[in-house]
Amino acid sequence: MKKKRVGIVGLGVVGQRLIKEFMANPHTEIDAVCDVNETLANETAAACGGVTALTDYEELVQRSSIDIVYVAVPPAYHHAVVLAAIANGKHVLCEKPLANSLQEAEEMLAKAEQAKVVHAIHFPLPYNAPFATIKERVEKAALGNVRRISLKMHFDVWPRVWQQTPWIGTREQGGFIREIMPHYLQMIVHMFGKVTNVEAQIEFPEDQEKSEIGLITTLTLENGLQVLVDGLVGQAEKEKIAFTIHGTNQTIALEDWRIVKQAQRGEELAIAEPSDLTPSPVNLIDEFVKATDGEQAFLIDFKEGLLVQEVLESLLTSNKTAK
Repeated sequence: MKKKRVGIVGLGVVGQRLIKEFMANPHTEIDAVCDVNETLANETAAACGGVTALTDYEELVQRSSIDIVYVAVPPAYHHAVVLAAIANGKHVLCEKPLANSLQEAEEMLAKAEQAKVVHAIHFPLPYNAPFATIKERVEKAALGNVRRISLKMHFDVWPRVWQQTPWIGTREQGGFIREIMPHYLQMIVHMFGKVTNVEAQIEFPEDQEKSEIGLITTLTLENGLQVLVDGLVGQAEKEKIAFTIHGTNQTIALEDWRIVKQAQRGEELAIAEPSDLTPSPVNLIDEFVKATDGEQAFLIDFKEGLLVQEVLESLLTSNKTAK
């Protein structure tokens, strides 16, 4: 199998993570990297073995040698870069959320489908054991009747100490609603269906430039199931993220991204033993390469990304209060 050549646009923290995976995968190799920070572009290109370094994404997407473009720029720039890649016939892997507005997301999906390119979003959770475990329990009805889903996102500070990028704390394109919540919205719509109603209260600081500091939301799915969301910034305790599915037979939770907890009826939640977890049978890059070769593949595509974007749009335009 001929290796697929990849162009990377955006070389921040997230982009650097996936660069390592592309380099380690036997089916892909880096062709060029791009960032507005020329020094970062040159350093990354050198680390990738001396590939081409660019500062203009238009130059990258026009390279005939590139098969796949990975878009890892901040959300406000997804739309422009993705459309440029599609216009040049490139397959596109985009960071989440898909776009910075519903209108942008709809256009990105329409253009990708018209161009018949492979399109997917970088949601890492679906390619790991916790997701595979939860999905299997849901599909086999091991949880019994699912009564409710809850999502807790609490942070002592935002942006987090390790994540001090200029945009991630802004109201325009940052905040935990855009940065954290899409991972769990994707799991919800993938396993349980579309969200049909959003009732939310968002708390913002007085600084009009800063992102949200509080969120209380009820999401209603098309099957009637409700999701309770509790988001908070500025409490004393350390960061806590917990996604929990409450069933009549069993409750299962994913805490802090990697820890699976479970409880039978009447029991307390306890960390699942490794033997209780379902290994993931898929790898994102392997699946994307398969799709570019016309094979059946498991990808979270722009259609699913649009379902997530619809919820984000409803949330971000809902009732807002200032602190």
